Amino acid sequence: MLDKMKLLLRRKSSCVLATTDGNRPHCSLMAYIISKDADRLYLVTLQNTKKYQNIKHHPGVSLLIDTRGEQKRLHTQALTITGTCQILEDVNEISKLRRAFKRHHPHLQGLIHKGDVAFLCVKFGSFLLLDGPENAHHEIVS
Repeated sequence: MLDKMKLLLRRKSSCVLATTDGNRPHCSLMAYIISKDADRLYLVTLQNTKKYQNIKHHPGVSLLIDTRGEQKRLHTQALTITGTCQILEDVNEISKLRRAFKRHHPHLQGLIHKGDVAFLCVKFGSFLLLDGPENAHHEIVS
C-alpha cells in the first residue's frame, strides 16, 4: 500500500499545506517537488508569510494531496501526510532545488529567485490514504 501512496505523490505536483501558530490552523496551496525515494518533499515560500512564521515556531505540518477532477467523485483519492518541516540552509542543496523548481514549476521562476525566499523540506511521519469514501489505509513511515 505504501507504494500506491508514493505513486500518488509522484503523479501530483501540488498540495495543501497545513501549519499552525500553536492555536489556529493555516492552510496554503503549494507546489512541491518529491525526493527520488519519495520519503520527503520540498516546498518554496517567501519568508514574510504566515506559513513560514508558523513553521519556524511549530515545525509539525500536515499535507493533503488528492485526485479531485481526475475521476468520478466516488473514486477520488485523498492522501494526508503528517511530518516535520525543516527550513533549509545548505547553499548547495538550495541551488539544486532552485534548478529543480525552475524545471518542474516554471510558473514559480519569479518567486524562486527572490532574496527573501525559503526552501522547505517535509520529512514524512505517516500517510493516510482514503481510496473513495470508505476505504482508509494508514502507514507510519518514520
